[in-house]
Amino acid sequence: MRTHFGKYDIPPTLQKLIQLQESLQDAEQFFTGLNGFRYFNTPCDVIEFGNIGADGIHYGFLTDYGTVTDLEAAPIVCVSPMNFDRPSRVVANNLSEFLNVNLNDGALFYNDFESEESYLLQKRQWAEQALNSPYQPTDIERITRERITIWTVNNVPTPAIDNPYTYVQNVSLVRQNEITLQTQDGLGVKFPFAEGEEHLPYRIHDDTDLDMGWLEDYLNSAPVTSRLALIRDIQMSHDIRDQKDLQAIIIPALHLMSLDDEAV
Repeated sequence: MRTHFGKYDIPPTLQKLIQLQESLQDAEQFFTGLNGFRYFNTPCDVIEFGNIGADGIHYGFLTDYGTVTDLEAAPIVCVSPMNFDRPSRVVANNLSEFLNVNLNDGALFYNDFESEESYLLQKRQWAEQALNSPYQPTDIERITRERITIWTVNNVPTPAIDNPYTYVQNVSLVRQNEITLQTQDGLGVKFPFAEGEEHLPYRIHDDTDLDMGWLEDYLNSAPVTSRLALIRDIQMSHDIRDQKDLQAIIIPALHLMSLDDEAV
């Protein structure tokens, strides 16, 4: 896991989780998998740390292009790679608050609900389905879940979150108020414009080929904030891993902005 943290130290709370997983002696028993993986639309400034084990949905620390100094205080992003309209969203202010909500209300991170009432209704329906399902957890699985829950409550100090639905909604609203420039995935860019700079917009479409010459010029000359927003938009709709010509432009552009970890 250490290899993809770049310049950052593994935060203390995550170190505790790793130790807990090791003490269980079976990674599959750990209901929050700590296996990191990336999809083509995982933002390059997200350091992944866990997944839910379904649909490729995974979580990571958002470094906001390296401006976060301590991952313990970094916002947590949920990446739902199959949700092509909104694959990434900020879901928690930090890891400890994320864990607090994740104990009982993790579905809020990767689902959309019209209201709190609709969420609570769905939650009750899920509980009934689980109760009536022929696939019930084993005694060992139940005991492990209880052990993890008790450990988290006792070892991860966090402010009380009385209303998880409102909490997740507020986190999203605060994020929108903080960003300097919106991006197609809704995640946005917080990096500020320098005095006198103006945004140079360019709409990326997943069904349109990129003009590589224009793109290279843009990523060498546009305001940094505009460049970062464009990179987010490209990652949302283009699989850079399979396009060598795009790699040859994006990676040097990141290095040019001293974003070496993001380039990797």
